[in-house]
Amino acid sequence: MKAFFFDLDDTLYNQLQPFQTAYDSIFSTITDLSILELFKKSREYSDRVFAQTESGEMSLEAMHQYRMINAFKDLGYTISPAEADAFQKAYKENQYKVSLIPEMKNILHYLNSKQIPMYVTTNGPSSHQRLKLASLEIEQWIPQTHIFISSEVGIAKPHKEFFEYVNRKTNIERMDSYMVGDSFENDIIGADHAGWKSIWLNTKNKPRVVETIQPTYEAISYQQLENMIYKLI
Repeated sequence: MKAFFFDLDDTLYNQLQPFQTAYDSIFSTITDLSILELFKKSREYSDRVFAQTESGEMSLEAMHQYRMINAFKDLGYTISPAEADAFQKAYKENQYKVSLIPEMKNILHYLNSKQIPMYVTTNGPSSHQRLKLASLEIEQWIPQTHIFISSEVGIAKPHKEFFEYVNRKTNIERMDSYMVGDSFENDIIGADHAGWKSIWLNTKNKPRVVETIQPTYEAISYQQLENMIYKLI
């Protein structure tokens, strides 16, 4: 039986929503800057040091400062560590006020009605990710035991061992496993190396970072993803 494994951030909900709210509260005087570009830059910088934060080599506080100071710098602005801290505080508060993308809610409801196994696989700190999942009220469709967080597992995506661990714990065969996520690096490359099928949710039209690896499917909108999953069942 097919089983679907959903990423959390920018898959089940839109990360730009709490980011925009936090920006408006801290940097309202900077009006000529693209919030989307700032967000993308901040993600690039946090991805660069993800391994260090997972290992404890870099604290989360240092990473938060690093990504925002450098993201603003790339776009021609200088902010202080204190401003980066204030932004992170506002961002974190709003991250726990997120809601499911409507099409994702439809997908979860549909798969649940068909008794298709569903799971969440996400990188990040345990309490942080679980609070976001609680805000999404995900337990209506996906129980706590079906949630796999890198900091709890001890391995992160895209490492093959993460996906193999999930297969062992769920008793789902790799050929029946469908990874649904927005990150080509973490979700698609990881799934490919583990022998999983993948659905790349590429709503931001990102290029493939490895030309030799292709997702099994690609959706450029949530509506397309919804229709695609319906056809796969």
